[in-house]
Amino acid sequence: MEAINNTILIIGGPNVGKTHFGGQLYGRLNARTECYKITSPPEDLTIFQEVLDNLNDGKSSGHTHVTAHKTLELEIEDALGVKSVFSFPDYGGEQIRAIVNDRRINKVWKEQIDKSNAWMLFIRPDEVKTIEDVANRGLPDQEVLKARNEKSEPMALSDNAFYTELLQIFLYVKKIAIRKKIADPKLTIALSCWDLLSGEDQKKSPEEVLKDKLPGLFSFITATWKEGAYHVIGLSSIEKTLSDKESDQEFVNKGPESFGYMITTQGEKETDLTQTIATFID
Repeated sequence: MEAINNTILIIGGPNVGKTHFGGQLYGRLNARTECYKITSPPEDLTIFQEVLDNLNDGKSSGHTHVTAHKTLELEIEDALGVKSVFSFPDYGGEQIRAIVNDRRINKVWKEQIDKSNAWMLFIRPDEVKTIEDVANRGLPDQEVLKARNEKSEPMALSDNAFYTELLQIFLYVKKIAIRKKIADPKLTIALSCWDLLSGEDQKKSPEEVLKDKLPGLFSFITATWKEGAYHVIGLSSIEKTLSDKESDQEFVNKGPESFGYMITTQGEKETDLTQTIATFID
């Protein structure tokens, strides 16, 4: 059977866990013990080599350089032998902020968007800024008001507006009209660092968490994509917080493959991280 070109574009700002996910995903694919497996080794592993080395040493990996933008292409197959090409671009997360702030897409990004047919957007729900309820909040005291007046901060988009604007820019670049609901590109929202959410939030389904944390973005997605063309999952790529200086002995002894999980759209815990791909391919 010929390979089907499923090109999944990984999208995410700084500090959302893209790099750790990439290293963990490659490790699972290469081990050939999960649902999806690599059929041929990639020619260049440089974008994952540092994170693989650090995780094997029980340490967290550094962030991708701001200007970096490389792509790792993997030919994979599922348990039934159905093959696909998985394209994993790696880049500095600050580039995503710049796209929205500057309303501009460079040539490299345009090429990635044009050839992609599926998007995986990483969002850290534990870092989403809570929007103040001006109707119910109490009046601040004089010291707080004085501090606010003395400190002039530039206007910034809310997280709801930021992610909505980002998706709108990508759809515009790909020349996709949204006069009616769309089925392509498929969209998966990965709520990363799931283990850092409160115990109460972890009891909810990923879709419920997205709706609670980013109601504006949730409304845009459900109004733009057809049902079944978008998914919301929870993701904890390494399951715990690692230091970049001191090794975690439990992580070293058990190995990176023993850590990490996703929360399915149904709210079930799944330790096979390769199942994140299933939301696009199945």
